[in-house]
Amino acid sequence: MTPRSRPEWVGKRPESMPGTDVLLRLYARQNGLCACGCGRVMNLNRDKVDCDHKLPLRDGGLNVESNLQLMLHEHHIAKTSEENSGRAKAKRYQARAFERRSSSQSRGFPKAQPRHSATAPLSKGVGIGFQEGD
Repeated sequence: MTPRSRPEWVGKRPESMPGTDVLLRLYARQNGLCACGCGRVMNLNRDKVDCDHKLPLRDGGLNVESNLQLMLHEHHIAKTSEENSGRAKAKRYQARAFERRSSSQSRGFPKAQPRHSATAPLSKGVGIGFQEGD
C-alpha cells in the first residue's frame, strides 16, 4: 500500500464540513457507489448526495475523513432515522432501571387485623367486670 499523498482531513469543529477536494476523494474511494450497499452509482451533477459519518458524532465518532462516506440523500435519511430509533430504544431500556417495579414485586405479608386501642370506645356488653343491669 502506498502512503497517502495528502494528510487526512480533520474538521476543526464537529459541525465543520469537508471541502470539495475531500468529497471528490471520498467519491473516488467508493468508486462512485452509494455507501449504503444498494449498488447505485451516484452522479454528483444529477443526484442529491450527502456526506455521512459512519459512526455518528453523537455516538463518539470523529469528524475526520476516514469516518466519512457519501450516500444518496434518501438513503442517508433512512440511515439517520434507524440510528435515532435505535438510540431512543436504548434510552428507554436504560430508563427502566430507574422505574419503580410495582407489578413484579412480591405481594408481601398479609394485612394485620386492626387492634383495639385505648382511645377506641368499647362496644356495649364488652369489658371486664361490667354486666348489663348492674
